[in-house]
Amino acid sequence: MQSLCLKPPNISPPAETIASNQDLLTPVLLCIPARSLLRFKCVCKNWFALISNRKFCDIHTSKNPYPNVSAFFFHTAIHDFYFISIPNNENQSGSLLKPPRIIEHPPRIKILQSCNGLLLCCSLQEITNTSSTPRCYFVLNPTTNKFSAITNSPYATKSTSILGVALAFDPSKSLHYKVLCIRCIAGSVISFQIEIYSSETRNWTLRESTFLRPFHIDFSHGVYFNGAINWISHTSRVLHYNIDEESHGMVSRPPSYNVFRKREYRYFGESRGHLHLIEIYRPCVTQFDVMEMGGDYSGWFVMYHVDLDPIAAAFPEMVPEHNIVDPGKEETWYYAFVVLFLAREVNKEGSSLLLHIPCKVISYNLRDKSFEKACEFTSKGTESKRSLQVGWRDAYHYMETLACV
Repeated sequence: MQSLCLKPPNISPPAETIASNQDLLTPVLLCIPARSLLRFKCVCKNWFALISNRKFCDIHTSKNPYPNVSAFFFHTAIHDFYFISIPNNENQSGSLLKPPRIIEHPPRIKILQSCNGLLLCCSLQEITNTSSTPRCYFVLNPTTNKFSAITNSPYATKSTSILGVALAFDPSKSLHYKVLCIRCIAGSVISFQIEIYSSETRNWTLRESTFLRPFHIDFSHGVYFNGAINWISHTSRVLHYNIDEESHGMVSRPPSYNVFRKREYRYFGESRGHLHLIEIYRPCVTQFDVMEMGGDYSGWFVMYHVDLDPIAAAFPEMVPEHNIVDPGKEETWYYAFVVLFLAREVNKEGSSLLLHIPCKVISYNLRDKSFEKACEFTSKGTESKRSLQVGWRDAYHYMETLACV
């Protein structure tokens, strides 16, 4: 019987041996990025079966727990989002990314969080004349285009309402993910009902925790770090809840916090096991510090100093006309940039900020302060000046993974 595998015309005998021997082939394929492996499924039936195997996907995910960011999902409005890819070794030009099939038809879906390659999403609530359809939640892997619906919690009651839902997934520790749902209890300002969903058991567990809710805490934007879901307040206080230990704590403001100066935080996210915060004080919006949280929640410390003035000089579209027309009012100046992601590398030398300026993504090296254009793109039907109508909360990073949902 003729082999089903597609062979190059002049394939060498050793290469043919590896390609047809699963024991030899598996270690090779485990070193290949996830999206390339999906294309390799087309080589032959044997490769398709191997790459589709749950055990292979689990091993690949464990060996590649923190892949590089390769794209971003943007919410431009409550009913509109788009995607851009970041160049890698296989593609040297940025482009709009085709959305996964499940979210090809907005406005039904909203992305809530990105966590190590998986997306936590929810359906948008639909209100009719007779009833209100509740939101349903699911976890999506955009690489494999597979998703798993989260069953409704049996602990939801009419006396509770959802404050926030967050995803916890760290493939370096476990191939299973958890979803945390925090609810407020009617008539109480300090009692919160916490429910945990496990992808391993496919069940919810109820936990009760009582703590003083910080002023202006934002439960809608949870970040997974150090085994805990972390939320930040408008005054830069951080509340964290450890899922496994069922403990919580509070971290005070950064030491640089100045209540008398106009400030805003522009980024709060995690990368390779490190939690980062960026605050900007006017009028020096292009010069700021990148802070990192101590692994034991001992507090914030300054990790990097950033100066974006050279980028503004190289890309004048980053400087709005308002700054030039009225240069005397620095307090009203603003610059067209959004911090998309802080990519932390193991050796720190390659750590970088990915910045979105009109129609471009800029990579800024945090160590030597060099920068380069990572990609350039245009949105169909969108003018250059309007291409930045998103904030850092509207950007969700995408990492390639074969993680099973």
